[in-house]
Amino acid sequence: MARPRLVPKSSVNRALNALGDRWSLLIIHQAFLGTTRFEAFRSQCNIPRSTLSNRLKTLLVNDILSLQPQPGSSRQSYHLTSRGEALLDAVLLSWAWGIRWGMISRGMPSSILHTGCGKAMLPVMACDHCHEEITVTACRREEGPGAGMEELEVKRMHRRRHAATESYAAEAVDLLGDRWTGMVIATQYFGIHRFDAMQAYLSIASNILADRLKALESNGILERCLYELVPPRYEYRLTKKGADLFPHALSLMLWADEWLVDVNGPPLIVRHRSCGHVLGASVVCGECGEGLTADTVQPRLQS
Repeated sequence: MARPRLVPKSSVNRALNALGDRWSLLIIHQAFLGTTRFEAFRSQCNIPRSTLSNRLKTLLVNDILSLQPQPGSSRQSYHLTSRGEALLDAVLLSWAWGIRWGMISRGMPSSILHTGCGKAMLPVMACDHCHEEITVTACRREEGPGAGMEELEVKRMHRRRHAATESYAAEAVDLLGDRWTGMVIATQYFGIHRFDAMQAYLSIASNILADRLKALESNGILERCLYELVPPRYEYRLTKKGADLFPHALSLMLWADEWLVDVNGPPLIVRHRSCGHVLGASVVCGECGEGLTADTVQPRLQS
């Protein structure tokens, strides 16, 4: 059962509350791959019928999907709304992360073709002002007008943790669909690396924090670094693989700031160090630098 906890306000957490858990993320990925019918979602996501029905209802309520009549049939199919289509950047960056780190499973793209330049490419996030690629070290974070604390219901994950050797689809959605995991990763962006400091910042139970840190370490997202010899004490740092998740988190933040507006304004403002502007960012082709749309990308699935 979900229990409310007092946590720092975060547009990423607000986004994940609207998107749901790992199952919902799998459904959204499949919607971008052209899946529209209930049975096709069930087959592609390998999801129990009752769970699928529940997640589809939630995505309808949160205006991510809409129901439309199927031509020549009394049945209805599921399609992305404008709010759902605006998640394209986050989905592309998630696919790029899986491809870059060799974590591709059945039903997920093994490559992405940009029809604009005709090349297989990896999408990257670029600054709208200076057009440089966005990385975690290239950004400076400031408190926004909506900063503060709020109660957040954090649901438990019902599936077991996945080892680093398991599939991209299972691993990626477990990492990106679990709110505590996302919040633990986010502490890295604010320079919080030690267990006690993370626990205090997140108001998180020690067993939950230990579980998420263990999962992140086993999946190569974080690594432990010794900072004191006697007694031995460790802090956690993003690996290169972990730092590569930053653009995805940033895309969710920007999406929530636009589509899930807080009346007080965004909790966080991100500036690009190179040009000094408040960050506006787009996902572009990693080969030619042209902006990507749903019409100009062709994901190629693993056979």
